[in-house]
Amino acid sequence: MMNRIWQNWWAWVAAAVVVSSLGLGTTWSYLKTAWSQVGQTIRDVTPISFDLKRLEQMIRDLEPEIRRNMQVVAQLEVEVEYLEKGVRQLEREQEKAFAQMKQLREALREPRTEFEFGGRLFTRAQVERDLARRLDRYQMQQDRLEAKRQLLQQRLRTLQAAQEKVAEYRRQYDLLVAKAEQLKAELQLAQAAAATGELNLDGSKLGEARQLAQEVEARIRVLQKVIDQGRTPADEIPVATDARPASERFDELFGQQ
Repeated sequence: MMNRIWQNWWAWVAAAVVVSSLGLGTTWSYLKTAWSQVGQTIRDVTPISFDLKRLEQMIRDLEPEIRRNMQVVAQLEVEVEYLEKGVRQLEREQEKAFAQMKQLREALREPRTEFEFGGRLFTRAQVERDLARRLDRYQMQQDRLEAKRQLLQQRLRTLQAAQEKVAEYRRQYDLLVAKAEQLKAELQLAQAAAATGELNLDGSKLGEARQLAQEVEARIRVLQKVIDQGRTPADEIPVATDARPASERFDELFGQQ
């Protein structure tokens, strides 16, 4: 097998060297053709079982990449989970802050100079300043909330794309595994059929042998008849022989003696 490969390889190399005088472009074309032919020759003489083992190894090599991508997806899922918790927490805080600001604003609608909150008295100016501080903080938190929402949406899109990619990759992997098993089973069936074919008998040859045996048997029977006829004179009349037991015949011939 290897001798055949090397013979073809050296033959193409020699041909490329011969045509090198024709120019660089022509030489490169010949070399490409030679390499293609050598590769085809290697594939032709490679056992199918060896290629199947290569396919199984390539499939096994895909498993670490699948695990790495699944880990990336898991990390994205955790990040999305934390972002969702953070968004919900900020939303609750903003709802509480809005309710408090609304309470202060409703109080300021009344024409009073003092207001009581939590058992303490506050001037109108104090309530105004506190409402302003709360409003500034609310707007800052609202900007932060919107940024987190946008980041969450972006991470959700990234996660979905990663999940789809991994799912498709895993689907192709499963198809390759199933295909490799199918090819392996088909090769085993083909090998079994080939082994059975080596023991197959030619029915036509068996028929010819039987016919020849019949012809030989017929010739032997003819030869036996010819021999039997030669033992009996042609003009002798065939008479039935005495079929009595030998003891009776003996007594009849020698009984008186």
